Amino acid sequence: MEYSTSSLINSFQPKEKHTTLFNHQISARIRLATELDVPNLHKLVTQMAEYHGLSQIFTTTETSLYNNLFKSPNPPFHSPTALILEISPNPFPQTNHTTTTNFVPIIKNNYNFDNLEILDHELETYRSKFNGHGHDNSNNCNVYVAGHVLVYPSYNGFFEKPGLFLDQMFVRKCYRGMKFGKLLFSAVAMQAEKMGMGMVDWLVANWNEETINFYEKMGAHYIPEYRLCKLYGDQLQAFGKKSD
Repeated sequence: MEYSTSSLINSFQPKEKHTTLFNHQISARIRLATELDVPNLHKLVTQMAEYHGLSQIFTTTETSLYNNLFKSPNPPFHSPTALILEISPNPFPQTNHTTTTNFVPIIKNNYNFDNLEILDHELETYRSKFNGHGHDNSNNCNVYVAGHVLVYPSYNGFFEKPGLFLDQMFVRKCYRGMKFGKLLFSAVAMQAEKMGMGMVDWLVANWNEETINFYEKMGAHYIPEYRLCKLYGDQLQAFGKKSD
């Protein structure tokens, strides 16, 4: 790289190498990403680009993620920031104190899914290295990365207060339908409210009617009349050189 329980034993069953089946119970934690998360985060961002058919314009590298997320002198949520969704068959320890980042991990222990089995074919490739203190812990006990969000501060001249722009929210396919996306979104909304911000903005694909309906039921204001415009790559360089 270029940058610097026992009670739940029956719910965690290795089926084959790199594959695990969760039965009946699963716990989740949302926390700030650290430098140790960059390889897993890059895999998640790559999968999201593939899901949206954007692989042809995808240029993100582990190095660019590291530089954009962890080299800024500004604190989290005042510069590009990532949150990581972790899952485990075992309960996560509760954290009741804030740190210098002013973000308290969100923990939901012992989700019960009596009629649901989760088969994760990429389990070992997403093993978490985070041990709670920012140090490498490659042998982390049954904790795995299942999703992420990327946010950055935003401002709209029509509104009194700034906000957060939710650039990406992604949950790996085998963990969808379990309300983890809602948990991630709630983490962003709570942080914006906690910081005294006035809004959270994001984009949604116009073909994703199920997600649009979910956002509208949540109370979000959907604006179909507006379209995203983006100038990048050769076109940006060419237009930036024009003087008339």
